[in-house]
Amino acid sequence: SSGINAEYGSSFSRLAQSPNSWIDDYFDWLEPAADQSCCRYHDDDPGKFCPASDFESFCTPCIEGEYVHNRPDQENFNKYLSWFLKDNPDLDSCTKGGHAAYGNSVNFTEAEGGDLNFTASYFMSYHTTCRNSSDFIAAYRQARNLSDLMSDTIGVNVYPYSVFYVYYEMYITMVEQVAVNLSVCIVAVFIVSFILLNFNLMAAVITTTTVLMITVNMFGMMYILNININPVSLVNLVMSVGISVEFCSHITRSFALSRNFSRVGRAREALTKTGSSVLSGIFMTKLIGISVLAFAKSQIFEIYYFRMYVCIVLLGMLHGLVFLPVFLTFFGPSRNTSFELAKSDEAGKEEKEDEYASERTPLMI
Repeated sequence: SSGINAEYGSSFSRLAQSPNSWIDDYFDWLEPAADQSCCRYHDDDPGKFCPASDFESFCTPCIEGEYVHNRPDQENFNKYLSWFLKDNPDLDSCTKGGHAAYGNSVNFTEAEGGDLNFTASYFMSYHTTCRNSSDFIAAYRQARNLSDLMSDTIGVNVYPYSVFYVYYEMYITMVEQVAVNLSVCIVAVFIVSFILLNFNLMAAVITTTTVLMITVNMFGMMYILNININPVSLVNLVMSVGISVEFCSHITRSFALSRNFSRVGRAREALTKTGSSVLSGIFMTKLIGISVLAFAKSQIFEIYYFRMYVCIVLLGMLHGLVFLPVFLTFFGPSRNTSFELAKSDEAGKEEKEDEYASERTPLMI
């Protein structure tokens, strides 16, 4: 990590300083320094640790002489590690005691022969100052990148953790989640529309296209209103897809079932029959229900619910009652001849039933 900071700078790594590793402090704590050594044992009991703050007992440094290659040998490393993790630091005698800083940093088991099997360990560092969400997200992203780099280098699974990571982890994959969720919703709208519109492919495509345009316009309104992408706005975007179907499907179905010969006439008939219902039954009721959110004192309700829901309703109304009829006059589906045949057959059956009933009706004089 020190090399990464030196190469890229703290602005890239988002680390304010080099990490504090227990192993570096352990080497300093174990280093032989005559009477000033932090690691000592009682002369009368070599298996008993003698704290550096104990000036009354007769104690001997754990290691005599000097390190070889600035490192202790394996035997001494394994033998005195548990003492280091239990030693409390003391400002006057030994500040390298590892109990306070590293008491829970190392998990290991002792095997036969005194060897240690390390199962988990961590080291601590500090992020640069994070002032807003962008800084926190960037810090977490770089921490993950550095952890992946270390994992690939040493062949051990390394992962980062900090208190704020749990709140910003979702933003790392937010863009992918928005794309996946909205894509699934759009595909579901197309399939359901295709089935419920009598397997009319063109009608399903037009309905889905209009819903997609409303969703794209919602992103534009979110940018204008300064509404960020987060889990709340993602849920509202998914809901907007479902609400938009109400503004489009009724008009498209009336157009597809119209018996008028021209597209303009069929669009006029669709607006005449279902336009008022869409305006009064869907637009007005939703707008009145949403208006109470404008008086909410909570910012999350006022921004992420009132503003977004108003945009959903207004965009849905404009696309359903203004754009869609015009779009249908140019690219609307052909007349539903099967529906007309079914209607004519039904009318023929009714006429025959009326004739049969008139023949069987008794004459009253």
